[in-house]
Amino acid sequence: MTGELCPRIAILDADTANQIAAGEVVERPASVVKELVENSLDAAARHITIEVKGGGLTLIRVRDDGWGINREDAALAFARHATSKIRRAADLWGITTLGFRGEALPSIAAVARVEMDTRPPGETAGTRVRIAGGGEPEVTAIGCPPGTTVTVTDLFYNTPARRQYLKKPANEARAIVAAVEKLALAHPEVAFSLHLEGRRLLSTPGNGDLQAVVAALYGLETGRELLPLAGDGAGWTMKGFISPPWLHRAGRSQQVLTVNGRYIFNRVLTRAVEECYQAVIPSGRHPLFILQLAIDPRLVDVNVHPAKLEVRFQQEYELARQVAALVNRALHTPRAVTPVTAGRLEGRKATGPVALQQDFSFQRKEEEARFWGEYILRERPLAEEKRVDKVEEVQKVKPDKEIDARSDLKTEPVEAGGQVLPTLRAIGQLLNTYILAEGKDGLYIIDQHAAHERCRFESLQKRVNSGRWPAQMLEPPLTLHLAPAMTVKLIDQIVTLRELGFIVETFGTNSFLLRSVPLGVPQGKEREVLEDFLTGDNLPAGERLLKLIACHGAIKAGAPLSGAEMQKLLDELQGLSQPYTCPHGRPAVVHLDQATLARYFHRPLA
Repeated sequence: MTGELCPRIAILDADTANQIAAGEVVERPASVVKELVENSLDAAARHITIEVKGGGLTLIRVRDDGWGINREDAALAFARHATSKIRRAADLWGITTLGFRGEALPSIAAVARVEMDTRPPGETAGTRVRIAGGGEPEVTAIGCPPGTTVTVTDLFYNTPARRQYLKKPANEARAIVAAVEKLALAHPEVAFSLHLEGRRLLSTPGNGDLQAVVAALYGLETGRELLPLAGDGAGWTMKGFISPPWLHRAGRSQQVLTVNGRYIFNRVLTRAVEECYQAVIPSGRHPLFILQLAIDPRLVDVNVHPAKLEVRFQQEYELARQVAALVNRALHTPRAVTPVTAGRLEGRKATGPVALQQDFSFQRKEEEARFWGEYILRERPLAEEKRVDKVEEVQKVKPDKEIDARSDLKTEPVEAGGQVLPTLRAIGQLLNTYILAEGKDGLYIIDQHAAHERCRFESLQKRVNSGRWPAQMLEPPLTLHLAPAMTVKLIDQIVTLRELGFIVETFGTNSFLLRSVPLGVPQGKEREVLEDFLTGDNLPAGERLLKLIACHGAIKAGAPLSGAEMQKLLDELQGLSQPYTCPHGRPAVVHLDQATLARYFHRPLA
């Protein structure tokens, strides 16, 4: 390439450089709120009020009662890499503040119109700084209360390309609420108040009681159910709360991990906590936890992510192992199995073929409680959770007049939707989770929950027409207290919910009355189905709801079944269009043919 064709190197102008840097720090309105609130926390604020309009694009205002900023430093706060929190590179290895790079305010001012009013408590007059689009700051003297108020308007007004890639205002507002929730849980000593479109959506007491903050955000019932956790190690301490086995969610939005007051995401620690629940909660569900880790700043590097959401620990896997031990210890406390031991559980009544035809839901809440309790009380360490120490005896099914020992095996396979599932005969149940069945071409192992979920899904599909969903009224109505982020989702989807059969009425701040649910929602699962629907994936609403109803009404892993129940489930499975997977795509049937079995046992093929 000749010199004439080579592109020349040039230094970018300040405006372009500022917008590039802003793209790393200010990804969306929630990023602005997070950065401003962290500045307030670093200024030792004890009361923080956030106002949001238009999903944060129209208005974001953060008001605090912290230290404030001196007149001579107010304009300097908007200069890039100007900070009061570090002085030299060595300070990066012992950071004790949430912010430290000096990028937040200049990055926000580069893509919005910003006004900051500030006054230290010891001064008689305050200072107002106005700046727009990264221009020169305008400084004036004003009267204002002690602390700092930052008002951000017209976010991304000068970068329309960035603005068009944002989600709709309701989704951006939901991200803001989720960020404030995590900040409030990370700092229970600070009173937070969040107002969305003029309506107070979130308020915490600021008395230092983490459980009180959990109750304010997630509801009093959830706050009472959580299990306390505390422990320490070399250079670190941890405290917080985890959910008991019977309290779980479809997503991870209520999993909060903080490090030295900074909420983060860490796959290793999160996986370590979830591993402890693997054997005691259903597949696809996730525990709740709010864990606060205080660690020697020299043992953690927070300068590895533009938004400071990821950190790097020294000896991360050893830390994860010790955190898992704390979680296991909390799960083995008497309180963790209170629902199992609180009352006498009646024995499960035998269910005959006639009863099965009337009700095939297999919902046995007491059996689920017993199943959880049995696993918890074994007190097995984390590393042994996946190992089966004792092979349970397979329950043999006694042949009766309806199920002959061999006659069913001579029936031709059933073809449904291009897939072939032969006629099967139940021969037993393994671990109260898998049905063992014999077919003419070998052994079939069926996951009872996945199989029944598929049966319910296709049955519900046939009952739902293209019009409005049939609904069932609740008498009395169910009172719900939702997390603030969940409230935003519900309000955004209120029309869709009504079309699907959910009738919800406002009953106070973040509280609602659920008056009806779609037909087919199992009794006692109304709240779970609604919350899982709101936190679900991006599937069409109708399909998402069908899958949730099918899942919540399906037999659970750990539920013992009679021979007639197992055979009934196999018979229904054979007539389905997709018998080999559950509606979510998880395998429901595993087949070991005769050739495979013969190879395992070194036998010649017959």
